[in-house]
Amino acid sequence: MEYEEVKALRERWGGKPCDHPDFTDEILFGSKTGDFVCTQCGESFTKRQRDQLNRKGANPKLGQLTERNQMLKERIDILAGRKDKLDALANAANGHSELDATLLEQLCLIKLMDELIKSTD
Repeated sequence: MEYEEVKALRERWGGKPCDHPDFTDEILFGSKTGDFVCTQCGESFTKRQRDQLNRKGANPKLGQLTERNQMLKERIDILAGRKDKLDALANAANGHSELDATLLEQLCLIKLMDELIKSTD
């Protein structure tokens, strides 16, 4: 984020408390400074400071991802439990269940999200 954008963001934010949910590179005269800027309030951080904030669990996006992933798992369990009732409705002309394909796709997404979450720990 260019310096002028950062300055305007800081003015709009007005010094309110911020949980610093996301960061972007700080740019000055078209070059990265090596520091990072909170995309919500405009506060600047060194890499070390940003990493410390992330380790403290100040990353709400990861929490949201974990929560949504759990919600998906619960919904898949519900669908799997009702599969017999839904199967008759979901069978395609070729004899393969569209429901099976959808469940498998969702399970693959959940597995990928679990791996992503684990890699950020």
